[in-house]
Amino acid sequence: MKKIKIGTLISLVGALVLLTGVSASADEFTNVGSLYDKAVSENIIDPNLYPKANWEKDELSAMRPSYEQYKEYDSSINYESWLKTNNYGVMSDTKLPILQTKEEAPSNSMLRSSQDNINAFCRDTRAGDILIVGGNFPTGVIGHAAILNADGYVLEMPGGPNWFWGISDNNRQLPKRQWITNHIKEWTSVYRIRNTGLARQVARYADTHFYNTYGGATKNIHINYLVRSNLKVTNPNYCSKLVWQAYYFGSGNLPVMYGISDSVVAPTGLPALFTPAYAPYQVGRY
Repeated sequence: MKKIKIGTLISLVGALVLLTGVSASADEFTNVGSLYDKAVSENIIDPNLYPKANWEKDELSAMRPSYEQYKEYDSSINYESWLKTNNYGVMSDTKLPILQTKEEAPSNSMLRSSQDNINAFCRDTRAGDILIVGGNFPTGVIGHAAILNADGYVLEMPGGPNWFWGISDNNRQLPKRQWITNHIKEWTSVYRIRNTGLARQVARYADTHFYNTYGGATKNIHINYLVRSNLKVTNPNYCSKLVWQAYYFGSGNLPVMYGISDSVVAPTGLPALFTPAYAPYQVGRY
C-alpha cells in the first residue's frame, strides 16, 4: 500500500470537508449590527476609533467571508463566537482596527514615506519582537502574526489561499527588510516584552524548534499550515499559534503566558494572553 504525503492527505480531508461541511446560515447575519453594539458596550470596540459604518463595511467584505470559510471545517462555531475569537477585528490593547490599511488611515495621521518606514522598522526591531499585521489575509483568522527569531530575521507561517485544506511546508524565515517591504501597505504593530534576555531566549527557541534545529540558515524543520484548536501541537500550525507556542514553551517554567483553554489563538488577542508581569508593550506601528 502506497503512503500518502501529509500535504495530499490534508488536501483530501479539506476537499471532503468542503463537500460535506455545513455552511453559515443567513440567520446568523440578520442582526450583525447588534454584535457591534454589544462589543462597544463591553469596551471591546472604541466607536471613536472604529465607527459602526466602517466596522460594518469590513464585516461584510472581510470578516464574514473569512468566517464562512472557517465554518467549513468547524461547523460547531457561530458567527458571534468567531468574532469574539478575533476580538471583533480590533487589537485587544489599543482597540485599533486591524483591517485598516494605510490608505484608509485618517488624513491627519502622521505617515512616514515607505522607505523611511522600512528603515525605521529595521532599526527598531530585534530578536523576540512580536509582529501583528493588519489587513485581510487568507488564514482563517483576522490579521497575521510573526516573530523575530533573530535580530535580522522574521519567522512566520504565511498561510495561503487554500488554508482551510492545509498547506504543506509553510514555515519560512525572511530577512526583516524583505518581510516589512512585503507588508508595507499594511500596518505592522511591533510588541516587545521588557525582559531582553528572555526575549532572546524565546527567539532562539523559535529558531531551533520552528526553522532549523541547530539555528542554521537552511530550514530543516518543515511545518504544515492548518488552523486547529490543539494549541500544544506544533505540527500542523498557523501564524499566531506559532508565536504563542514560542513564548509558552520557550520561556520555560516562567509564568509568561496565561494557561488558556484549547482554542484558536487570533493575532488580535496575542497581547492579552501574556500575564501582567510579562505583558508586551507596543514599540510602534510601521
